[in-house]
Amino acid sequence: MNKLPVEYEQYLEGKDEYHVDSVMPVFLESVAEGKFGVHIRGLGGHSEQAYVDESVPFGTVKITVP
Repeated sequence: MNKLPVEYEQYLEGKDEYHVDSVMPVFLESVAEGKFGVHIRGLGGHSEQAYVDESVPFGTVKITVP
């Protein structure tokens, strides 16, 4: 497995296990492709959505809260 970019690691610091488990597949997809970053949208918990976003540079986490 490739190492996660620094910003991904920083985002995960201090998050609970459930949260890490829910976003990790998206981070790993981003790393595997190596093209685009991750957009996390929502307020956390079940209302949060994470996805690889073509408008976000690789290695970057964009967070938006509606």
